[in-house]
Amino acid sequence: MSGYRFQIDACAGPAREGVLDARAQLLVRVRLFDGPGVSMTDTGEPSAQPDAYTDLRPEQARSLAFTLLSAAEHAETLTLETDWFRQR
Repeated sequence: MSGYRFQIDACAGPAREGVLDARAQLLVRVRLFDGPGVSMTDTGEPSAQPDAYTDLRPEQARSLAFTLLSAAEHAETLTLETDWFRQR
């Protein structure tokens, strides 16, 4: 199953993963969701898609964060270079 969500949120925990020495490592929970007022594009009805969750190890979450920052910077650069704000 696949789907599209309009917002993303992340927080530490509540999931944990066992590591060596009988300790637990706190994981980063990522939630993809539709905020209020989001409607289905094909029907116009309010979105009824359930939230999507995944738990990442801290190093995976950090890698995702750096990738997102790089993509955001690239998108902003391309937008400014093409003067997208002024096109109609």
